[in-house]
Amino acid sequence: MRREHEARFLFSAMLVDALSLILCYLFVTELRQTFPDWWPFDLFPGAEPVLAPVGRVTVTRHMLPLLLPIVPLWLASLAFFRAYEGIRTLGRLLSLARISVAVGGAFSVLLALLWSVQKSGLVSRTHLLAFVVCSVPTLFFSHGVIRWSLMRQRLRDFNLTYVALVCLPHEATPLRQALESNPEWGTRVVGLILPRASDVYTETDLQILGNLKQLPEILVREGIHKVFLTGQSWDIQVLRQVAATCENLGVRLGIEAEFLGFRSGQAHLEDYAHHSVLIFSKTPMSGLALFFKRVMDVVGASFALMVSSPILLAAAVAIKLQDGGPVFFKQVRSGLYGRTFDVYKFRTMVVDAEARKKELEAMNEMEGPVFKIKRDPRITRLGAFLRKTSIDEFPQFWNVLRGEMSLVGPRPPIPKEVSEYALWQVRRLSMRPGITCIWQVSGRNDVNFDTWMKMDLEYIDHWSLFLDIKLLLLTVPAVLFARGAR
Repeated sequence: MRREHEARFLFSAMLVDALSLILCYLFVTELRQTFPDWWPFDLFPGAEPVLAPVGRVTVTRHMLPLLLPIVPLWLASLAFFRAYEGIRTLGRLLSLARISVAVGGAFSVLLALLWSVQKSGLVSRTHLLAFVVCSVPTLFFSHGVIRWSLMRQRLRDFNLTYVALVCLPHEATPLRQALESNPEWGTRVVGLILPRASDVYTETDLQILGNLKQLPEILVREGIHKVFLTGQSWDIQVLRQVAATCENLGVRLGIEAEFLGFRSGQAHLEDYAHHSVLIFSKTPMSGLALFFKRVMDVVGASFALMVSSPILLAAAVAIKLQDGGPVFFKQVRSGLYGRTFDVYKFRTMVVDAEARKKELEAMNEMEGPVFKIKRDPRITRLGAFLRKTSIDEFPQFWNVLRGEMSLVGPRPPIPKEVSEYALWQVRRLSMRPGITCIWQVSGRNDVNFDTWMKMDLEYIDHWSLFLDIKLLLLTVPAVLFARGAR
């Protein structure tokens, strides 16, 4: 039943696409014939001159028959590049990308076929290119119609993803509500499979399909697409039995990570020399997104250093003229997973500031293992200005270029502070430290230590490239107005 549902959906989607492609091709052909003065020439017509006129006879005789290979080629390419899966599971932007790649692939095959049968000189290249360009938005619109039909009419219910839950009745409600919360997912929880024959049939609004001994018969009878294990009422033996049955029948298996205590974690499968390992993590795992984050770091830090070079030079000269001491302050900080590195800042304190720190520890105004004083006597007059304007942080763009820091991320702490962290606070080291983060745009030193730590963990749990860009934009007014800077 499940395969029949999938086949019916694929046939319906391909039929809609085929009609859309035919209409698109006829539209381009009619456009070519109706406006001969506006569209009089063809490019690269083979051995003929570079620009050669193309008349109605050429279009009718050589272009319309191309529909015979075009429609199946385009449909096969859409299926090959999994564009039909994207109708239900992907966002619109990714769906458009798959359609574009599929059309490009089909066009390449068509050109190869025309060249192999020596017909490439008889077709209008501009006509063909116009159709290729128009077919992308046409198919995107076609898939949009299909997606709308799925949401509004569910294609007479045969496109729904049928799900069975393996758990006790009282454990099923949260996952069922989550699975059926978004109509666009098209998910229906068919019923409940009890882990053991001895489990009690307590009252529930879900249909009890049976127990685990009857699992193969249930999956075949109900046309189940996916099986989800949830709750605490199963063990490794139950897991193995469910996994083996699902693998044999080609049914997808999902395991809720709640039994491991993960609430905001992610999971993915990694292969190590044919050893499949399921990885759970509460830190970002998207390799492509993290790659673009690194690209953004390198480009942003290079641009910042180039633009701010006059300011950097002026600050360096002013610090040197002030007392003849070193221009930069180098300090060991804890980075990703506690690995230490040297962070660079413009020196804003007197030369012997570190030696005088012990004398001032009783004056610390921050809670937790952080040392901050509102009017620190070690800060020079020039240093106060550099801190107020955040110019003292500019040399850290060099740390970003070296890969020790990022533009956005939790601030790198001192190792001594890390040694005093509570266990839950250590997780802020699971992401590369940065120059700015939520703390910097939320008052900085006006925020207490525990709130600061929670802000960093919130950043890690909800990280995205969009969030990085948003925080970078919010950092600009925070720096200009010196909110919370000391």
